[in-house]
Amino acid sequence: MDYSARIDAIIDYVIRRPAIPRWWDPVSRPHVAVLMPDPLSGAEIRYYLSRCGERKSNGRSLLEVVNFDGLPEGTLLEVRFNATKANLYKLERVGTIPCWRWLGRSQGLPDFNTDDPVYWDHVLDTGTYIPRDMLLA
Repeated sequence: MDYSARIDAIIDYVIRRPAIPRWWDPVSRPHVAVLMPDPLSGAEIRYYLSRCGERKSNGRSLLEVVNFDGLPEGTLLEVRFNATKANLYKLERVGTIPCWRWLGRSQGLPDFNTDDPVYWDHVLDTGTYIPRDMLLA
């Protein structure tokens, strides 16, 4: 598998609300998901907060996303726009306002036709990215 993906850690960037994809596309498969570690394996589990919505008059379907500002502080949020772009955020409170710290970005995922997720765990631990199968080798 070719890992030409570039995943970078982002430092000290807090935003009020992350940009999220507006339209569903069955090729790009955009999504918004909460990441949590599996208590047994330690692997990342995704809980999807988005789904394909109803078709609009322009023939496109909206990407329906639940309101995620009420999630607990420290929640990790993955926003995937398409097969080549994804971002990772962590919820923080600034006073009483929920804000999102931008932790990482992926530009160029391993394979355009894959449903394989981005593995952010090494970015969170070290601030750098190494593909998961290289870590396990």
